[in-house]
Amino acid sequence: MENGMFPLSRSEEQQLAQAEQQSRLIVPPLNFAMIAPGIYRSGFPNPKSHPFLLQLRLHTIIYIYDGDCQPYHLDFIRSNDINYKHFRVTANKEPFEEMDHSLVAQILAEVLDTRNHPLLIHCNRGIRRVGCIVGCIRKLQGWAMTAIFDEYQRFSGTKIRIADQEFIEVFRHPATIDPHFQPAWLTN
Repeated sequence: MENGMFPLSRSEEQQLAQAEQQSRLIVPPLNFAMIAPGIYRSGFPNPKSHPFLLQLRLHTIIYIYDGDCQPYHLDFIRSNDINYKHFRVTANKEPFEEMDHSLVAQILAEVLDTRNHPLLIHCNRGIRRVGCIVGCIRKLQGWAMTAIFDEYQRFSGTKIRIADQEFIEVFRHPATIDPHFQPAWLTN
């Protein structure tokens, strides 16, 4: 094999083949997981995770963060004809900052509308904001609070915020969900 100018040694050919193989690796975003059929969670996807996301055939990406989305991610979304929704959500912080309950209800309505599926919901690290949304979904599914907190803690590691767990526990704001387009697994 030649690189256009000089013949490659066997070692260089092997390195080139290995580099080509590594460039085809599928890399999920940080803290990626399935929440339920057609609903996925993660941290902010980087360009290496875009091929993985393409395999999911996403219809919608929801970004929940109070800052702006990265231009490379918006380009990926546009070039792949994926619906994009950005909710500017502040994180729960002691003693006085709390996620907006009505905004969380709007996010839940979007996440639970099957017309948006398959769907990815992400924040920057896929820990706190997404963890709260997932916790609220788990409440709607009828999970026990101990199981909800256990899942939250698996994703948050050492970054557990009691304010997030309190938010999940007290969240009662109704999400307006069209019964014709709600997931079959949703219990009311």
